[in-house]
Amino acid sequence: MRITELRSIAKEVGIHNFSLLETERQLILAIQKARGEDSCFLSDKRTRCADVECEWRPGCLRLIAEWRR
Repeated sequence: MRITELRSIAKEVGIHNFSLLETERQLILAIQKARGEDSCFLSDKRTRCADVECEWRPGCLRLIAEWRR
């Protein structure tokens, strides 16, 4: 998902300072929090995630260099 799409979702869920959130991770964590979900995108919890219906799952489970987390 592109940053512009994430900012649109952030606006829809009521995040007012979404323009200050620059990375995909920051935006998704803010969206999860605003929706009352566990803010877990790209966290250590991702290896134990059992939520197969999560819309962020494909991006969360992709391999990523540790220094970029």
